[in-house]
Amino acid sequence: MQKIYFKKMVDLNHQLHELISISVDESIRYKMETDGMRAVGSIMINGEYKDTQEKHQFHETIDLDIFALFEKITDKRDFHVKVEDFDYHLVDGNLSLVIQAYVYGVLDDEDRVVDTVTRNEEVDPAEEIEKLLREEEKIVDAIPETKEVTIQQTRPLEDKQVDMPVQESEDVNNDEDLGTYYFYVVQDGDSYETIARHYKVDEYALKQYNHERSLTQGTIVIIPYMI
Repeated sequence: MQKIYFKKMVDLNHQLHELISISVDESIRYKMETDGMRAVGSIMINGEYKDTQEKHQFHETIDLDIFALFEKITDKRDFHVKVEDFDYHLVDGNLSLVIQAYVYGVLDDEDRVVDTVTRNEEVDPAEEIEKLLREEEKIVDAIPETKEVTIQQTRPLEDKQVDMPVQESEDVNNDEDLGTYYFYVVQDGDSYETIARHYKVDEYALKQYNHERSLTQGTIVIIPYMI
């Protein structure tokens, strides 16, 4: 079993005065693939709040695409993702959430944190990111077109801390899958082997996601989230 903590800021235009109700549920389907099993779906956040005068409702989602290699699955029949708990607090009239989900049927591993809030503006390779995403749409169903690209600055491999943002879709009923992906800016001396080892992903899968393009300093590498 593995725990994943999702951090989510619900933007209510700083109008939240009183939280009346809130619910967090998951809607996930599972697919058997050549090398493992995939869980694709959404965590749905619904609630009602009151500003200084009126009541309002809000609906938010966190889209998931979690892949587990067969070597890390202990029971294929038990492989599933479930929201077990959540916590929240008010921040300047908005709502800050930490949602705790368990991945069952896999080997025990260290807890993961997926931060859907943090964005780093120091590096902005937007044009290259959008180009990569357009290329990935041809071979990876899990990356639909979005109006906004979430860009996360990653650190050199010597730094063991990893930030893992989740892209969010504005359309809850979108039939296309939206995956959990993040981006790494290649440093001098990096290779697919060292990047795959650091992020604990399959080197072959990493190459396939990036079309086996040659790596030079400054290249943007797409890293899928695997467990």
